[in-house]
Amino acid sequence: MAKRRQRLHQLLNRIRVQQQTTIDELARFFHVSTATIRRDIKALEAEEAIVQTVGGGVMYQMEATGALDRRQSTLSVEEKIRIAEFCTELVHDHDDILIGPGTTTFLIGKILSGVTNLNFRVITNSLELASEMSLASNIRTLLLGGEVWNKYTVPPDAGYDYFARCHRDHTLVFSGDGFDVSFGVSIFETRMVSILRDMLNVSSRIILALDSSKVGKARFNMVATLDDIDMLVTDSGVPADFVRQVRARGVEVKIV
Repeated sequence: MAKRRQRLHQLLNRIRVQQQTTIDELARFFHVSTATIRRDIKALEAEEAIVQTVGGGVMYQMEATGALDRRQSTLSVEEKIRIAEFCTELVHDHDDILIGPGTTTFLIGKILSGVTNLNFRVITNSLELASEMSLASNIRTLLLGGEVWNKYTVPPDAGYDYFARCHRDHTLVFSGDGFDVSFGVSIFETRMVSILRDMLNVSSRIILALDSSKVGKARFNMVATLDDIDMLVTDSGVPADFVRQVRARGVEVKIV
């Protein structure tokens, strides 16, 4: 029974992230029969979490809120899902959680939207994520203001209202396009630099969620040093020597 409950939880997370899949694909992924998956699907349908379509398709009930960027959805997707699932377990009751931009953090937010046993607040500049979160009665969602750009809001200048008056005890979950021991965490998009640095400045617990394909790389904009980070959550593809160097600097490393 416990094993089935765990599979139902993982099954719903997978459907939530992928938005659309099939019974055959799910059976292959979980190494069970299609009959077993059909029984699981019926259980999730009864909770109004998912819907089946003609021909064996399966869709998340809130599919209209926006899917993972199709250009990135196949890149390290299994690793990103595992990282996202682990990060959601780090959330505490009544946390104020800042979620930075990025594919992995978007997955974290989507899975977080299915957490029902905690009350917490999510602060984000992702329009899609805010829309998804707004459907959960136990989650308070704050969409950071500013100019709308590429499905996000970006501040028109460096210091705007929320960060000027907020407390300094947030949990920040963020990602990057590169992570190098010397250069730190870096991103490609310059327009996201100021908001990420504002998020870092008001956070007391900083979690970097990043798949191993980003390790050892540096991009144009450095947003955080190694000393800024409390925990790195990554996958088993990360080089052992890199892990040793990061841990030697006092950063907790979780490999999932």
